[in-house]
Amino acid sequence: MKRYARLLSTVITAILFMSAVLSGCSAKNGDSSKTSSDGTNAKTVTLKFYTPTDEATNKQLKWPEFIEKFEKDNPGIKVDMAPLVANVNNDEYKKKVDIMIAAGEQIDLVKSSALYELTEWIDNGVIEPLDDYAKKEGVNLSDEYKGVTPYKGKIYAIPEEITPWLVFINKDMLDAAGLPVPPRDWTWEDYREYAKKLTKGDGANKIYGSFMNDWSNFFSVGTQSEIMDDPFFTADNKLNFENPVFRDGLQYRYDLENVDKSQVPYVDMASEKLLYRTQFFSGKVAMVCMGSWMVSDIQLTDKYPHTFKTTFATYPRWSKDSKPNTSQLDGAGFGWSINAKSPNKEAAYKFLTALTSEGLEIGHKKWTPWKKANEDEVIKGIIGTDDSLYDLEALKSVIYDPERVDNVVTRSGPGESEVIDAFTAEAEKYFVGGQSLDDTMKNTIDKANAIVEKAEK
Repeated sequence: MKRYARLLSTVITAILFMSAVLSGCSAKNGDSSKTSSDGTNAKTVTLKFYTPTDEATNKQLKWPEFIEKFEKDNPGIKVDMAPLVANVNNDEYKKKVDIMIAAGEQIDLVKSSALYELTEWIDNGVIEPLDDYAKKEGVNLSDEYKGVTPYKGKIYAIPEEITPWLVFINKDMLDAAGLPVPPRDWTWEDYREYAKKLTKGDGANKIYGSFMNDWSNFFSVGTQSEIMDDPFFTADNKLNFENPVFRDGLQYRYDLENVDKSQVPYVDMASEKLLYRTQFFSGKVAMVCMGSWMVSDIQLTDKYPHTFKTTFATYPRWSKDSKPNTSQLDGAGFGWSINAKSPNKEAAYKFLTALTSEGLEIGHKKWTPWKKANEDEVIKGIIGTDDSLYDLEALKSVIYDPERVDNVVTRSGPGESEVIDAFTAEAEKYFVGGQSLDDTMKNTIDKANAIVEKAEK
């Protein structure tokens, strides 16, 4: 049964509470009327939307300033924005939005934080397609934004932020090892050699060449350049674990940690709860593969004290047949959408497109999907006024590479989240020496097939 349906009991018990909290704020349709000087009624549309970020974050993004400007430019539209969570919490936001929609409360824009969330809403008739509104404006959304992808032939969301992946490297350690910044077309085998040469010391003083998180995309790193779109399922919704890049990728990570001993062992990371940011900025590791959201953390020296400069390299390709600088594009395919039950869809579309273009320009705190954004200003907004800890030329060459290939996930298979969980659980056993690679693949495939069979019933 779909996740949306599983939330039904929670929705029913919470509807009365949410209705009581949210009722009385405004007219249900978000419209108000005022009498003009000639005695006629001038209609003002009031849009309501709630954010998965807290008030402090919204202020940092300068959204209140943007809304003030938008209302001046569009005198017939008023915008009520409020945080729906105490902290930045996408899961809690989604639960509360589901409750509000079920209760019939006005909420004109909604935000999805994952593709499966958006497709769930679409399949349940929650989200309005954007195509007709764009056509009326004479706009092709794919020409305006990166990461805008159709679902069943229609576009339902505009991303708020898109983050390509890259490799963060301690420039001091790189120089000390006599290594150049990796070339644009380097491979994972090259990465392995760099990791070996950047590893030194032993015991508590050991510095590892590499650190990889405990996320599934780090279990078979080659999928990002070898399998376009969803790596776990083929285009016809068949499981894809027979693709050799999964098995070979597991072997690759195992060898980094247990043969070369150049990467922080999985068992240490899990048992000691080691975090990629603290490992990198404390100088415990030389390289970290991560999304570009980590770029802004470099300036936070109060939180992550360090004095070394960070340089950047492209996400390695699995084989020399793969195109260089190919990686997944997080944030693509989902984002802000219009509630299908919004009474103010035209106004909501106008605000949505402004929010995801000029709205992001005002704050300059996100990797904007808007193609007309000023690239230098975007980077300045993200890294702050002091760029002394950044190799800016390397960063720009990776992020704004005109030949970069964005691997955008546009679909998800039956029971996908459970399939990924099963793969993760089996891979963990292999990494810590609990089972063989053969058993890992067999168990993964058996469990994934059972999950898919159940999901398709």
